[in-house]
This record gives sequence, structure tokens and C-alpha cells, in this order.
Amino acid sequence: MRAVVQYGTGGPEVLKVEERPVPARGNGEVLIRTEAIGVPFYETQLRSGLMPAGPVPAIFGHEAAGIVVEADDPSLHGKRVVSVSFTGGAYAEVVAASQYTLVPDNITPTQAVAAAVPASVALALMNTADVKASETVLVEAVSGAIGGYLARLAENRGARVVTTAGKGTADIDHNDPDWRQKVPEGIDVVFESIGGPRAAELLAKLAPHGRILAYGLLSGEFPTFPVAGLIARGITLIGFGGPDAYGKRVAAVRAEALDLVADGTLVPVLDRTYPLDDVAAAHARVESREGVGKVVLIP
Repeated sequence: MRAVVQYGTGGPEVLKVEERPVPARGNGEVLIRTEAIGVPFYETQLRSGLMPAGPVPAIFGHEAAGIVVEADDPSLHGKRVVSVSFTGGAYAEVVAASQYTLVPDNITPTQAVAAAVPASVALALMNTADVKASETVLVEAVSGAIGGYLARLAENRGARVVTTAGKGTADIDHNDPDWRQKVPEGIDVVFESIGGPRAAELLAKLAPHGRILAYGLLSGEFPTFPVAGLIARGITLIGFGGPDAYGKRVAAVRAEALDLVADGTLVPVLDRTYPLDDVAAAHARVESREGVGKVVLIP
């Protein structure tokens, strides 16, 4: 089978398309013939070395949708599923997966992989924040994969939504270094995905007893908040990441998130598709932040 193998860390050129053996299926795993492969922003950080990754060389990638071709349960044969793996291996024509979710019949594989992670992350974040109809929510990077779903879910709950983006339609342009000064006061919930030391400027914009959910670092730096500033306003800071969040809370709502896509509540946003051979171009596209929505590889 054809697969994308990572050799070292660095630019997109460290990803090489080559022939590899079809993976062996372990106990409880299914073998999936991939139809669509997600290229999320965090994978560019893993590839570049900004975030720690596993040993290399290894088949890269974590998100794939496709058809089950082999499984312990014969009833799964021919079913479309989406798989999210922490161990890699998704950038390939065939994937062995232990964690997978059935895809509703009216969702295409591209839609499934475009929504599987970001829509379920957004839903888990909303549940963790316990957003209420009377509240005002700040969604950073609304043009990103997760941000768009967060805004839609918050609106569906009746909340007032304030958005930022580097381009496109948003309330605030976060390319402005002083964009946080333009955020209105009285924010109840901040979905913090940009990071950096200036994130602390948002404390003055939060209502007493507001919540900050920190889940991303588009700036390449973790957000910094002084403890004194949190205590003085009674602000709750919640870190959302790691195996507990992504391996449990997000996975627990993935089927529900896909059902929201199937009934039209959430609409997957696709930026571009690329053939597997153009994986370097796909990564360059994601890193450029010029697109809106998900970049997807087609094997």
C-alpha cells in the first residue's frame, strides 16, 4: 500500500510517499480502506517538532475515514467508519484501528473526516464549559475547524457569540496585535485557542466568575494567566488537552457530533482536498492559515 512516512522533524519535505506493507490487524482492531484523511493544524506542529512526536521513521497521521474490510465482527464489513488514533498511521491506503465510530449513511467520507475531530472537540468543550443561553461567549479563531463548530453550538444554546479570525467574517481581526482590547466586557466564557503571554489581557474582559477553556496554541505558545488575576475575579481556568480530554471526553461525544452533522445542525467546512502524493502541499496549505475549514487528503 501507499503511505506517507515521516523522516525526522522539519518542513513538509520530511514527509515521503512510499510503499509500505499493509498493517497487521491486532485484537479488537478493524482494517479500514481509507477514503479520506484529515490534515489538522496540530499535525503540522508534530511534523515540525514544535510538539513532541513518536519515533521516526513512521507512517504519519491520526484521522481517517473509510470502509471496513476486515473485522472480528462480520457485521462491520462494508461499514463506513471514522478513526482517530494517537499512535499515527492514518496517512495510508489501509489503516488498522482500535478506536472507530460508525458514520451515518448520509455523510460522505470527506465530511466525516472533516467533522469527526473538530466537531466532537467543540461539543466536548461546550459540555465542559456548560454554556447557558444567557451568557456571552468569545470564540477565538472562528474560521478554524473547531472554532466554527463552537460558534454554531453556542448559538444553538442561545448564547451571544463574539468571534475572532485572521480573515473572513468575524467580529474582531486577531491579526491586530491589540485585538484583545476590542473585546467587549462581560464575557462569560472564553474558548482560548491562540495562546501566548498576551492572553492575560482577556482577564479584564471577563465577567466575575467567568470561565476560560484553554485548548489550543495557534501562536505557538501556551497562554499565560497570572494566578492573582484569576483569584481576584473568581475566574476558572480549565486546560483541555491530553489523553483525558481527547481520549475520553471527545471520543465519548463523537457519535453525537456526527449525528449533528447528519441532521444538518452542524455543517462540515472543507477547505481543499489533495491527493496523497501532494501531502507536502496540503501541510503547506494548513500552515499558511489562508483557508477556512478542513484540508483533506484523498488516497
